[in-house]
Amino acid sequence: MIGEGRVLLLAGTEDDLCHLPAGCWIGGTAGYFATPQGCVAAAGQIFYVDFTGIALGASWRSFDAGDIHELAQHYPSNGFAILLLPGFSKLLGDAAVRIMEFDGLYNLPLMGWVSAVALEGQPHILPQGVRPKTFAGSGEAAAERAAVLYISLPEQYFAQLHIANLFAPGTGPEIRFPAPAQFSDGDCLIGGVRGNLVRYMVEQGIDLRLPLVADHEGALLNVAILRPRDGGAVFLTPVSPALTYRFAEEVLDYAAEFTRTVAEIELDQAVHACICALHYHYAGLTYGVDQHAAQRNALPMPGPDIIAPVTFGQIAYTVLNQTLTCLTIGRNEEGLEDLRHE
Repeated sequence: MIGEGRVLLLAGTEDDLCHLPAGCWIGGTAGYFATPQGCVAAAGQIFYVDFTGIALGASWRSFDAGDIHELAQHYPSNGFAILLLPGFSKLLGDAAVRIMEFDGLYNLPLMGWVSAVALEGQPHILPQGVRPKTFAGSGEAAAERAAVLYISLPEQYFAQLHIANLFAPGTGPEIRFPAPAQFSDGDCLIGGVRGNLVRYMVEQGIDLRLPLVADHEGALLNVAILRPRDGGAVFLTPVSPALTYRFAEEVLDYAAEFTRTVAEIELDQAVHACICALHYHYAGLTYGVDQHAAQRNALPMPGPDIIAPVTFGQIAYTVLNQTLTCLTIGRNEEGLEDLRHE
């Protein structure tokens, strides 16, 4: 497909993606794929979205921390862009804090994801020595560069972003952080008083499944706490000192609420979707370390048959955690044919 000049978005392990030839594609590492049957390990397989049939034109670019603020300058006049950021990178920390200030960011739909790796059975256990990577136009892996795919659409078509977020800010105290951080000692302001986030979670019995949620001009931004450790915390994406957070409102039945919110999206019209890795633990969609257990316990994906990479975050203009996002293509006239990836 790459040799045929097709316009592709790819996901897989680094070992699989690094052997691919140069072409019009971008990719990111992933440890798992969401399928209608549950979670499937990525090793030995490559997820792809083929945009060739809807693309009037396409191009890709690679950015680092010095020029990522220019990503919207290359938007087509009509279409969308796919942004991939490497998980647990300095670039992710910088972009997550500043991205909403980039000039022209909202001029076209910007979707994407944070590249991931396989978690070792539980969401709080990170693999040692393995870093998420991105790829831009070739099999050369990058741990500190973003990959962006720009798709131009014919004028009668338009792209739309959709977000399934089952969380809302709770009624607890406001939480603010002194500096942007993905690895934090836990020091923060809780209700205006200096405190430690992890100790507060223990004292208050906060459910680890609940992310921090910030309301930014009506947009709800989740930051998941991947692992409390030694009085500090590891966040799936960085916290921002410019935002005020609260712990999410309690979710009594995570799996049921996840299913309900995702079902509200027209997934049968999606040309691409991605889902946060933490849903696979918290909503009962297992990782498949034990394939027999995975088949018994996996929660089928709501909606139509869809395959999506399991990521360390979603991008819908900004960086999100514990959401499912998808991109749909509409037509300004009646009679739009279904556009789905194979």
